[in-house]
Amino acid sequence: MLSEQEVNNNISEIEKILNASSQYISIESGGKKLLQFLPERGIVEVERIYNDQKLKKIRFIAIDLESGSNADKIFDVGKRSARLILAKIKAGNRKLRIERIGSGKDTLYIPTEVSGG
Repeated sequence: MLSEQEVNNNISEIEKILNASSQYISIESGGKKLLQFLPERGIVEVERIYNDQKLKKIRFIAIDLESGSNADKIFDVGKRSARLILAKIKAGNRKLRIERIGSGKDTLYIPTEVSGG
């Protein structure tokens, strides 16, 4: 029988494997991730379906520095979040800690500069 700690470690390892194999970066509500943004790979507007509605999102290409993979991944955000992220990128910051607050249409991704990025 596995201890609670061993079960949690196993779940954490499986989550890392699943996240590493996905082409998308996702952040849980209240969660944070360290991302390296790659604006030279393009920033575009895309349409996504959410609750049977077409929504326009801004697509960034980034590397999830916490995933253990250096693969380029897709990070789609709403326009409010995109403005915050773009301001940091324009100021020369490409390595950002992104915090997700809210859920659904009220989701906001807050970027914070990280030294060395």
